Amino acid sequence: MSSCQCGVGWVKFTVLAALVAGGAATGLYLSGALPPFDEPQTVCPAAPQGSPCWETDTAGPQHRFPLSPLDVKDTMEAPELAVNCCGKVFLAWASKTGEAERTVFFTKSADGTAFDAPRAVSKAGVYKTPAKGKMAGHERRATPHLAAMGQEVLLAWGDALPDNAGMRYALATSTDTGATFGAPRPVHRGEKASAAFTSFARGLGGVLACVWLDGRNGSQQVYASVQPADAEAFGPEVLVHAGEPGKGVCPCCPTAATFAKDGTLYVAFRNINDGFRDIAVSRLRPGQTTFEGPFPVVDKAWKFEGCPHDGPSLAVVGDTLHVAWMDARTGTQRAYFASASVADMKFAARELNAGAAGTQGNAKLFADAAGNLHAVWEQSTGTEPAPASTGGHQHAAPSTGSGAGRAVQYAVMPKGQPAFGPVRAIAPKAGAFQTRPSIAVSPNGAVFVAWNELDTAGKAVVVSQLSTAAAEACHK
Repeated sequence: MSSCQCGVGWVKFTVLAALVAGGAATGLYLSGALPPFDEPQTVCPAAPQGSPCWETDTAGPQHRFPLSPLDVKDTMEAPELAVNCCGKVFLAWASKTGEAERTVFFTKSADGTAFDAPRAVSKAGVYKTPAKGKMAGHERRATPHLAAMGQEVLLAWGDALPDNAGMRYALATSTDTGATFGAPRPVHRGEKASAAFTSFARGLGGVLACVWLDGRNGSQQVYASVQPADAEAFGPEVLVHAGEPGKGVCPCCPTAATFAKDGTLYVAFRNINDGFRDIAVSRLRPGQTTFEGPFPVVDKAWKFEGCPHDGPSLAVVGDTLHVAWMDARTGTQRAYFASASVADMKFAARELNAGAAGTQGNAKLFADAAGNLHAVWEQSTGTEPAPASTGGHQHAAPSTGSGAGRAVQYAVMPKGQPAFGPVRAIAPKAGAFQTRPSIAVSPNGAVFVAWNELDTAGKAVVVSQLSTAAAEACHK
């Protein structure tokens, strides 16, 4: 074990009418999980490598952080987790704290058993895209991202510029384990950048990558900016994929990014190809200035004219690239999983939890330091109402009264195994919607999962630690 310095859109859900006057809806939420990185640095106290197996059906202690009533109807914001090599846990989220204000919050814990009082790292306006014809503009979210190594904590988010001038992608750095953050700086140089649906990755040695969708050319296209390990600033943004002429890529699905140990950057997004909206991956090898690809994860599986607001997730284990995502090729939202050798980028796909009924979404992956691959996703706990239409760009909720909810699920693929083990619901709650999970794993094997939860008490960010058991139980 390494050491370190220590120091869809078209389906929405119904909720109980008593929750908020007029009802409230929640949808599919974004979160990215960052893989751990092996970096030889000053030694941190060694911790035994834990097991990826879950001991019971019950999660450990939960911590709840209430959100604003203005967040109840939001369908995009999500919490983000990171754990450093000494097991310190970091949590960030964004909240609409006023009609024209969005705040990024941050908290930390020495080991996940107790968290500091949340504090505001950023307060900014609420950017809304210009209206087009009869189509009203859309709010862009902050969607924070985290990475942690030793005493360094990185927090990135989308920042609304004054006077609704646009969105910048900002990064703030803490060198004292999250006690304080320096002033945020933009990760892109282009004055016309309009970063949204962002992702973030940190690689070996401290190389950073920020990825986003950008409408500077009239349609949403995928851009990235990289800060080399020995640099103090990001380089010029690079076009990852332009998409179809005049259409770009799927305009409102989050992106994903991760580094392999050899320094290759992988970027995933929902592409548009002859009306099919499937996941594709591009990559930037060390020393290259242009991205290769895109490589299709599946070939023309889901033909759809809307935007599901549900993006991919990436993880690298050894020489294998793993991807998770949602599509509704069968007419129902389902979570899928695919793997490919990085040598040929030919993916083999299957359902993540084929035996479960109902709808699924927002699958996220995390590769831990031992080579185990963890997955979380949201899954319906009852029959969800069908959308009014499967076409177009749907945002409104269906009629209330179904009583359906969602629960966050967890499974792990132990190192060397070809498939995920048993699926467990982490902390199901009758009538609640648990959405947009994030996952991080400490060096000693402790698994932390955060999600947004909407119930009759309102909406909150919830974080929970999962139990672990003897490693041999994984293979039974």
